[in-house]
Amino acid sequence: MYNKPMLSLDQCRIAIDAMVANFNQNPNRQPVDMAIVDDAGNLLAYARMDRCLRPTFALRKAYTSAIRRMDTIDFANQLETSGRSLSEFGDPKLITLQGGIVVTNPKGGAIVGAIGVGGLPSGKDDEDISKAGLKALDL
Repeated sequence: MYNKPMLSLDQCRIAIDAMVANFNQNPNRQPVDMAIVDDAGNLLAYARMDRCLRPTFALRKAYTSAIRRMDTIDFANQLETSGRSLSEFGDPKLITLQGGIVVTNPKGGAIVGAIGVGGLPSGKDDEDISKAGLKALDL
């Protein structure tokens, strides 16, 4: 029998709330969207702030981190180092913008999902909000 760790809806809600709170520390920025996916890139939770201009970036960032098993910035660096292009993967949902991070279970290190945030001009700022969600998961 398999016993696979996974994120619960309650955990996802806590993470989304933490990301909204993190964003609200500096609310005069462009609105963002936030997504949490499972280890296969399937959506678990999503929030879109009013007037968010690019409401698909967060989901694509979370999906990419889950599928590629690494943060989106690391995936971008891997592609650059290897000289490969994103189109070689044949998956239009993949993205190399910073802001997607992997969520791992500390017991055994299994990847249980990923978090993505999109909408700010700086991917670093998106990633900082994602990390607030990860921290709130308290894994």
